[in-house]
Amino acid sequence: MRLNHLANKILLSDTKKLAGAEREATVKLLHHLKEIDKRKLYCDLKHSSLFAYCVHELGYSEGAAHRRIVAARALAEMPEIEKKIEDGSLNLTNISLVNQFIDDPIQKREVFKEIENLTKNECEQKLFEITGKEEKPKDKKKRISKNKIQVAFVLSDETMELVEQLKNLLGKEMEMDQLIQFMAKKAIESVEKTKFKQTKPRQSLSPAKVGRAIPASVKRTVYGRDKKCTNCGTTHNLNYDHIIPYSMGGPSSVENLRLLCRECNQRGRIKAGLRAPPKTIRLF
Repeated sequence: MRLNHLANKILLSDTKKLAGAEREATVKLLHHLKEIDKRKLYCDLKHSSLFAYCVHELGYSEGAAHRRIVAARALAEMPEIEKKIEDGSLNLTNISLVNQFIDDPIQKREVFKEIENLTKNECEQKLFEITGKEEKPKDKKKRISKNKIQVAFVLSDETMELVEQLKNLLGKEMEMDQLIQFMAKKAIESVEKTKFKQTKPRQSLSPAKVGRAIPASVKRTVYGRDKKCTNCGTTHNLNYDHIIPYSMGGPSSVENLRLLCRECNQRGRIKAGLRAPPKTIRLF
C-alpha cells in the first residue's frame, strides 16, 4: 500500500480513525473470546485452553494472547471498562499489569480509574504505591539449541539451602540439570506409588464389583493406557472420566474410563446440556 500521495493532515486524520477502529475491533474480539471461554469451544478444536487457541488458531504471540485473555475476563467481571478500552484510556498492557498485582474485583475497579491514560512505566509505579508489593521475579526460559533450554528463576534462601543439602548428601558433583532430573524422577516415583498404591494390575473389573470409587488397579491401567487427555492431548489437570456417565449406569471399569482434562470434561458436559461442575475424580 502506497500512501505518499496523501496530504499530511489527511494521513494523520486517517491514522487516528484507524486507531479508533482498531480499539473497537479489539473490544468485539474480547467479547468473542469471553463467549468462547464460557462455552469451552477451543476443546472442539483439540486445544486445552483459551491461550492455546489464541496462539495456534488466531496466530497471536504468547504475550499478545495473554493480554487479550486477561482483558476478556476483566471485561466479563467489569463491563464498565468497555468504553475505556474503546476510547484508549485503558489499554490491554495496563489491564494485564493490574491483574498481576490485584485479585479482588472491587479493588480492581478502583485501580482502573487511577491508571487511566498512564504509560506502562507510570502504571507500574502507581501499582507499587497502591499495593506496597515488590516486583515479582519472573521465570524465564529460552531455547538455545535443538535439545536444550536455558532457564532462569529465583530461589528463596531456604530452597537453595535444601538444594545444597541434597547435593552434599549425594556426595558427588552434579550439574543443575542432572540434579533437577534426579529430583523429578524421585518425585514422580513417589507420586505414582501414592496415587496408584501398590496393588497387582488387572485389565478390568466387572461392573458388579466396581462402584463410584475407582480401584487403584483400574486407575493405573487407565493412566498407563491414556497418559494424557484423550481429546486435546494435554497432561495438565487430568481427571478420570466415565464415558457412559455413572449416573446413567456406567461402571467404573477400564473400558468405561478415560482421561480428560478439566476443560474438555466441562466442554463435554456443556455439549450434553449439563452446566453443573463435573463430579470427576482427579488424579491427585
